[in-house]
This record gives sequence, structure tokens and C-alpha cells, in this order.
Amino acid sequence: MLGFFPAVGLAVTDATAAVTVEQSAVTGITPGGGYGLALTSVDGSLRLVSRAARAGFLFDMTGRYGRALWASRGAMFPQDIAGTAVTRLDIVTSPRTLFTFGADGLLASRLGLRATNELMARDPFLQGRIIYSFGSRLGFTATTSPRSFARFDAGYTQAGAVAADHPEAVGLDSHAVTGSASYSWLAGRRLRFGPIARASFTHFENALLDVDLTRGHADVATVTGLASATYEVTRRIRGTAALGFTAASPPTFLQNKSSAPVIAPDARIDARYAGRNYGFLGMYSFSYSSLGPRIGFGAQHAAGLEMWSRPRPGRDFRSVIARGILRFRHGETPLAMQPRLGMPAGTPIPTGKFVTTAVAAGGSLGMPLATGILFTGGIDIELISTRLDPDPTGASAPMFRTMVTVAVSAIGSTDPLRRVPRDPDLQDQDAQPAVLGEEKARAAGARAGGEVTEGAGEDEDAFYEE
Repeated sequence: MLGFFPAVGLAVTDATAAVTVEQSAVTGITPGGGYGLALTSVDGSLRLVSRAARAGFLFDMTGRYGRALWASRGAMFPQDIAGTAVTRLDIVTSPRTLFTFGADGLLASRLGLRATNELMARDPFLQGRIIYSFGSRLGFTATTSPRSFARFDAGYTQAGAVAADHPEAVGLDSHAVTGSASYSWLAGRRLRFGPIARASFTHFENALLDVDLTRGHADVATVTGLASATYEVTRRIRGTAALGFTAASPPTFLQNKSSAPVIAPDARIDARYAGRNYGFLGMYSFSYSSLGPRIGFGAQHAAGLEMWSRPRPGRDFRSVIARGILRFRHGETPLAMQPRLGMPAGTPIPTGKFVTTAVAAGGSLGMPLATGILFTGGIDIELISTRLDPDPTGASAPMFRTMVTVAVSAIGSTDPLRRVPRDPDLQDQDAQPAVLGEEKARAAGARAGGEVTEGAGEDEDAFYEE
């Protein structure tokens, strides 16, 4: 990738590095009993942004390692291992076209996941494992008129574990190929709408198959059609909605029978407000999608609320920021049951179901002690409940965990504004490097004339991604 830089004239214009020392107290309750531990960890991060007249490149990497200074009996994986890597390259190939290449990866023990991490409120079978995920994506955006553009995406993702308490839980859990196409048209100055179409194929190595928790291979193909709309109420308030249907191949235990595809509604709404001293982002979705790499597909409800505030005005307090996040997820997937003896031929196969409900909440307060030195205190709470219906063992029990953390960070950057806490909206912008020069000037001029270019270089349906 570095050898490609001279061809597009990229140069590093922003570099930020940070080192954080954390001390955490973790307590939890599992079906096997309670546990507690005191955890010390070190976190490092590096962010590079390169820009040119017709290209932009982002590389963002973080890593964390911690050891338990003390752990009670029953504590699983008393070490904290986490790492993420994100890279993205945008290339303007003509005044009307843009290519995007991206890749991201994650490595983490269950202990290292916070409420801000989507995996935390997702899969109850991540206990006692060091998990990984990897994904890559290719996107193409074409401006079809001064007020509209089309976007096409293709991607691949996989998830699994590199270590676990039990050897059979190590290895690949799932991998998927996805594709999407969308069209967006600006009606007036505030409303943007258009269709979105998606297709995917997911292979599970260890999906749940029956109520006895038997695991095996499962393949799920889906096709989704949506109508989406984004309305900007004011410069600070924006709402987005998408509504449609998903058609999916039937569950594995029915695929040898004359069963029809699963047809399910697909919907998402979100609202965002970004003020001078506070902001929030709320969302709700219902979809037929993956409940986790060791579960399979099912119907799920998901909701989230993220808030931030700068509670004290004035020069001495303007960089203090408080954040809060709440996530909720509820999913159900059908499972096979052993047919009852003596059932007449042709009687539908009896089915059971697996139900999982997860709630994760977190709050933090960041306060600069000096320029480039940041103190942070926070708490994360997680509750996961699982249930089999019917339950042959009667052993279902919720899992609960709390983590209280204090941390001190040293931040160095070529941009002084990155040495203090940033608003979540600015962090979202950080994840998408701007393309400068001719393309940015063209976009700015088009916005001044009321044309649709805002978002032409963005992922149009990224708001709908899980």
C-alpha cells in the first residue's frame, strides 16, 4: 500500500499517537458462580491521515494488554487482550466517480470489551475466548446528476477465536460475502431519499442446530430491499429511516423439506442532534440477521442511545466531556427438536427456539490535566440472559458484569485539537478522511448551489449497518 502513495501524491498531514495506563475493578456473575479481579492494562494507539488533491488515506490502530493483579476463583481469562486496526483509501477517479477500499480487524478477549463495542451486547457464547474478526470492503460512488448519486459495495467478513478455554471453541466460526447497491436523490435542500438493495451469503461453522445445543454447519442466503429517507430538520438535527423486507433461506433443519423462504420485515430509524454543548444519537432496528457467529440467523430487535455533554463552560472546563451509552438487543432463532414417536407422516416438524437478551450501559468523564494529558473515569455494566424453549436442562441463568475503570492518557499529535477529548460527531468524521483539492472544492461549490454532493463520498447506507 505504501508503494502506491507516490502515484496519487499522498503525504501524511495528520499523525496522532497515545499511550494509556488503566486500572480496572471487574466483578461478575456467571452460571458457574461469581468472580472478581483487579486489572492493570496499557493501551496504545496510532492514527495517520494522508490527503492529496484526489485521494485520502486513513490508518487507525489500537492495542491493549493487561494482567490481573488479583483474581478470585472462577475468573475466566484473567488477562485483557484487545486490538483493532482500520484502514481506508479513497480515490477520486474522475469529477463524478469515487472508489473506496477499506479493511478492519479486531482481536479481543471477552474481558476487554466495553459498552462502546457492539460485540459486548451481541453473543453470549464469547465467554472464555480470545475472539477475532476481519473484514474488507470495496465501494464505488458515481454522481449521476447534480442532485443524485449511486453507490455500489462488496465486502467479506469472518469471525472466530484464536484461543479458548476449550479446544473445540478455537477456529473459524463464520464468514460472509455481502453486496449492496443504493441510489440517493435530493428533493429540495433537506430531504434525501432512495432505494437500497442488499444480498449476502453467510456460512456458520458452529451454528446452534437444536435445543440440545448441538452445533454444526449452516448456510444462510439473504436478499433485502429497502426504501430509505434522510431529513435534515435543522443544521443540528437529522433523522433517517429505512423500511423494507428480507427474504432468507430457511433454517438448516428445514432445508431438506418443502419449506418456504423466511420473509421478515426490515426497518431502522435513527435521530441525531449535535449542539454546541451536548448531543445525542438514538436508534432502533428490527431485522432478520445474524445473532452472533456461534448462534446463527434470527429475528432481532436492537436499540441504542449515545449521549455526550460538555457540562462546564469556560476556558478551564471547555475540554471536559461526559459520555453515556446504552445498548439493547433481543433475538430469537428457531431450533430443531427430536420428533415425537408415533407422529403421523407429514406432520410438521416440532421446533423450539433460542432466545437471547442483552443490555450494556456505560458512562465516562474525560478531563484534561494539561495539554496532551487526559484523565478518564468510567463504568461499564452488562447483563446477558439466554433461554431455550423448551429447555431440556433447566440450567439457563443470566450473566452479569461490571467494570469500573480509571485511566491516564498521554497524547501527542501534529494537530493540537486532537490532544483533547473530541465530540462523538467529530470522531465519526475522523473515520472518513476528507478528499481535498479539486474534489472538495467541487463539493463545496455544489452545496452552495443546493446540489447533492454532501454524502457523495460517504457510505450512503452505512447508517444501516450493524
